[in-house]
Parts: sequence; structure tokens; C-alpha cells
Amino acid sequence: MVYGIAQGMRDGWLVVKWSQLLHNIGFTQVDPNKPMNWSEFIINRLENDSSKDSDE
Repeated sequence: MVYGIAQGMRDGWLVVKWSQLLHNIGFTQVDPNKPMNWSEFIINRLENDSSKDSDE
């Protein structure tokens, strides 16, 4: 099943709307109506984690 899903994503017939998925599971800073910008998401997460570490 996992192989089939991976093949479907590679071939383009299975599309995951990552921004909607991440918003639904609790990442509320992600706009579900915009395409996912992975570099911006990762940088924001790293900045949030480093600011939490400096507060402690």
C-alpha cells in the first residue's frame, strides 16, 4: 500500500494538500488556502524552537 501511494505521488495522480493537512492537525500558523512553502515553514519552526530555548 505504501509503495502504491509513493508511486501515485510520483506519477502525479495523488496530490496531498500539505497546507490543509498541517493546518488540520494543529499547525495554525499555516494558511490552508495557500500552497505549502516548505522552506518558510521549517525556518519558522526553527526560530520558534530557538526562542523557546532562550526563554527558559
